[in-house]
Amino acid sequence: MNYLSSNIKFLRKQRKLSQQQLADDLGVKRSNIAAYETKNVEPRLALINEMANYFEVPLEDLVIVDLKLDYISGGKSRAGKSGGLPSASVEEIAQLSAKIQKMLDGFKVFYEFKKKMNQEELETPVGDIDNFLVFINHMLEYNRMVEDIVKSSVNPPAPEEGDGVGVIAGAEVPVTAN
Repeated sequence: MNYLSSNIKFLRKQRKLSQQQLADDLGVKRSNIAAYETKNVEPRLALINEMANYFEVPLEDLVIVDLKLDYISGGKSRAGKSGGLPSASVEEIAQLSAKIQKMLDGFKVFYEFKKKMNQEELETPVGDIDNFLVFINHMLEYNRMVEDIVKSSVNPPAPEEGDGVGVIAGAEVPVTAN
């Protein structure tokens, strides 16, 4: 379930901000904030990320956790919810990530070739191509990060033999093998 719109409104009111104040802080129009809060429009991912940073909440929580209920219950509403993604979601993300990787690699090869040809022929400035290649490299890195996050949510790294953490009376304590 998507709680983004209600969470934006809840967090804004918690901070005693008007829609205009939040809009000014985020560099958007007040009408955009109103539209986000009423589910008329979904903000772009970059703005959702900016809101998560602004409100100091994890991006995932801003979108999929009912923060008002979480606040009312003192954080107990999340107890018992499993962490990580369902395996079907992980498989879908892995497949999409592989497609994205191929697409970005193709763009990168094409634009590196185009840059080389432009430099040899001195036809057009290569600044735009350089900027696009930087963008492609960033997207490739973000894609790798998503893959790593997804893999770690499915298969968390096992502690090395003899190392680990146990919980005793609510406190984490190091555990070593004998």
